[in-house]
Amino acid sequence: MKISILHPFSPKSAGVVENSVQQYHSQPHVAALKKLISLGHECTIDYFTDKLFGYELKSDNLLWRFFRLDFKINGDHKKWKKQQSKSCLTYYRNNMPDIVYINMSGHSSPFSHKLGKLILNKGSKYVAMLGGQHYSTTAGNIEYYKHASQIIVHTELQKADMLQMDMFSNSDIRVYPLGVDCDHFKPNNTKVNTDPSLLYIGRIVEWKRVHICIETVIALKNQGFKNTVLNIVGPIASESYYQKLKELIKANSLENNVFFLGYKDYNELPNYYINADVFLLPSDKETFGMVMIEAMACGTPVAGINCPGGPADVIENNIDGILCAVEEYPNRIVEYFKDKDLQIQMSTNARNKVLEKYSLDITNEVILNSVKDI
Repeated sequence: MKISILHPFSPKSAGVVENSVQQYHSQPHVAALKKLISLGHECTIDYFTDKLFGYELKSDNLLWRFFRLDFKINGDHKKWKKQQSKSCLTYYRNNMPDIVYINMSGHSSPFSHKLGKLILNKGSKYVAMLGGQHYSTTAGNIEYYKHASQIIVHTELQKADMLQMDMFSNSDIRVYPLGVDCDHFKPNNTKVNTDPSLLYIGRIVEWKRVHICIETVIALKNQGFKNTVLNIVGPIASESYYQKLKELIKANSLENNVFFLGYKDYNELPNYYINADVFLLPSDKETFGMVMIEAMACGTPVAGINCPGGPADVIENNIDGILCAVEEYPNRIVEYFKDKDLQIQMSTNARNKVLEKYSLDITNEVILNSVKDI
């Protein structure tokens, strides 16, 4: 059987460095597909690319294909939910897999709708993989989900919410919590921070609300934690927002407290997680958030905003992390650093939760059973 996981967007448009997708963005799917390959299936992972020509990469019999996206004068080729690729559509028309997993947000996309119809016309089947709890109730979206053989989401809360909606009432919804490599992301016993060490990893863009991380540094300094450090890792997705953050840092004399470190490779990330005391996730629009699970796997508690679809589905407040309203966020971090016993217990509990629920071995079974049941 031929099986494909298609991400109908370019890595760049999703804030991911293209040459890292094999190790990072696709990593939760790779182990499951390799297992399917060992059972005799042919498997591929597909993306769009903004490079001049499409290309292929192969590792351990698993093929990655990058299809050239269509450039638009109006700039839509930069917006991941509006991207199209004629070359991808043509390839699928002539080489249709038996099962296609289409990984897109709940809003879906015009390309996903178009491909879904082509898949059905060719007698194959598709599974809609959703990241996030944002659903468009357009006619195209309703039709797209209606004909999906299965719908895969990342949390039980997301599944429960969807089953209350008419457009998903007859859907076969399955929970696929994205797993991490717990041997790659693991704690060590060498952390010796004498002052608070905070970490943010992700795109620097308004809706990620990185300014709240900086406001947290201000709150900690005001409470006597003068040497607090905040490391910000990730690409600049909004230059104007980045400049506002720099102005906020300058206005509060935080040049020796806040550091922009840029993009870091997959193999470099564990050291940043391990050496942080808490991982900051202040966005209220998170999907599952792989960085959240990676941090917890390293024994670093996560401080998240209590919003559906993200941290609230994973974190148990004051047990394995911090979950609060946005207006409480800086003060809750201050309270955390005043309680050493709580820090130690949260660290242990965070690691244990990932081992119990989010290791690759556990999450791979969902994909294997999905293929078996189609």
